[in-house]
Amino acid sequence: MYNERSTLSPNNRFMYRSLLLFFVISFMWLPILSATTVLLLKDGGTLEGELLNPDEVNRKWYKVQTAEGLEISLDARLVERVQSRERTALMEYNRDAPLTENTLETHLLWAKWCHERQLFDQSKLHWQQVLEFEPDHGDARRILGYTETPGGWESLSKTHESRGLILDRGRWRTKYEIEVANFLERQTQTEQQWRRTVSELCRRLPMPQAEAELLAIRDPAAIVPIAELLQRGSLYPHARLVLLRTLMQIPDVKALRIAVEWTTRPEVPEEIRKTCIEELVRRAGTQPEIRAIMTAVYRGALLSKEIDEGTVRLTAEALANIGGREAVPELIEVLYLTVTQTIMPEQQQGYSFGGGSTGFSAGGRPIRNTVQVPNQPALTALRQLTGVDFGFDQAAWRNWYREAYRSPVMNLRRH
Repeated sequence: MYNERSTLSPNNRFMYRSLLLFFVISFMWLPILSATTVLLLKDGGTLEGELLNPDEVNRKWYKVQTAEGLEISLDARLVERVQSRERTALMEYNRDAPLTENTLETHLLWAKWCHERQLFDQSKLHWQQVLEFEPDHGDARRILGYTETPGGWESLSKTHESRGLILDRGRWRTKYEIEVANFLERQTQTEQQWRRTVSELCRRLPMPQAEAELLAIRDPAAIVPIAELLQRGSLYPHARLVLLRTLMQIPDVKALRIAVEWTTRPEVPEEIRKTCIEELVRRAGTQPEIRAIMTAVYRGALLSKEIDEGTVRLTAEALANIGGREAVPELIEVLYLTVTQTIMPEQQQGYSFGGGSTGFSAGGRPIRNTVQVPNQPALTALRQLTGVDFGFDQAAWRNWYREAYRSPVMNLRRH
């Protein structure tokens, strides 16, 4: 038996007994917790909660947070052993349940007791036994997944099946939902495979075999992986060109739109964009969907505030070559481009205000002037698309377009 006098001074014995009494009283009012750890104390008490220092080596204290949020530090010398709460409850169940009577009331008590302690399998068994005694027991039926119908109790699975639902991966779904889920799963797997394949082929460029394999891709599942690779800033120009040409070869509207949009991005070298546009223009003659995509994308690009002079020139020429008459309003708006000119100090001249020889010179700092410059490619495209010429007179072009659009005789699409 533990001999207090041999190891503890009177003051220590008093503190030990006070601490022990505090915990014993505390355990008397602790409710059923959702704790995961149970500390079994040497005096027969228990403490349930979340163990905050589970990995402590050479343990001196157990730090536990109760369900109420109270943090308790308990001297390790007071603890007999540590168990999980579920294991403790299961041991108690296995010890006591076989000794109880086989009655309706007993099974009801055990069903609720097990459920409170997260012993769900055992709880289900007792609810099933309840139905043996009372087939129409409402709580048991509902907990076991039955639905009450005019014809009696119907299992949840039968109810779902009567509605055309199928149990798939733990969820009840319609046949259509299962087909969509399976399709998306297959598509994701295929995209992952293409992601690896395309990345590997890009690493092997500029080897002719790698380029040939990329240009031979026709599977729409490769679109997303290719688009992701195009976003890489480290991609060198030839690889970007090959990937854009690959997208243009895939028979899918999404692929074509991505390729066309890339031809409007100033970070792509102009020579690459020009090569892609030439190929798109060539194919637009026999593939109406390419013409429609190019017209739609380029109309939006022409109105963008971020568009640069090179992109305006390329898109205007492309629209003229594919007959993109729908873009006439946008081409009118870019007949003049806003250009910012920077004048360095050595190029500056004095600016005089008032008369005589007095004046003010800006000298010393660069001056930025915003000027409007004529956009010859836009004018060339307008002439080619409309057959008329108002030069760089935007007002005249706007008036003409307004009248031509209203007139039943004039049709830009047929001009």
